[in-house]
Amino acid sequence: MTEPVRLFIVTDDPARACLAVMSCSLADCPPFVRILTEADDIRAIPEKARCIGQWFAWSDRRPDEAQMAWEFRRGAGDIEGISLAFFARIDEWNEKRRAAESKILAEAVAELSDGPLIPFSEIANAQAAAHAVKGDKVAIFPKQSRWH
Repeated sequence: MTEPVRLFIVTDDPARACLAVMSCSLADCPPFVRILTEADDIRAIPEKARCIGQWFAWSDRRPDEAQMAWEFRRGAGDIEGISLAFFARIDEWNEKRRAAESKILAEAVAELSDGPLIPFSEIANAQAAAHAVKGDKVAIFPKQSRWH
C-alpha cells in the first residue's frame, strides 16, 4: 500500500525544488511528496490538493506548457497552498530524518574505530604489490612523509 500524496511540488528542476522545499536531496524525498514537471501531470492534480510551485527558469515572455498549466490551476483556485504549520511539519520531518541518519553514522563510525589505523603508505604499498607482475618495478611509498 502506498502512502497518500500530501504535497505536490510543481517545478522545472526537481532536484533543486526538492532541496529548496524539503531541504533534502531528490533521492531522500519522502513518499508523501510528488514532484511534477509535465503539463499533463499538473492538470491531473486532484482538487483541493496541497501544492507549491518552485520555478527556477520562469519565463513571462515565453511560458512553456507546464508553466501555463500551473498558472491555470492556480488561477482556477481549486488547489491549496502551503501553510506555515505545514512547513513546520516538514521541518520536524527533516529533524527526525537527520537524527536517525546521525545515529546510524555514529554507530558505523564506532564499529570502524575499533580496528587499528593503517597508514596510507602501507595500504598503497600492499595494493601495488598485489597487482605487480613478476619482474616489474613497483614504486614504494615512503613510510614517513613531511605531512605527518
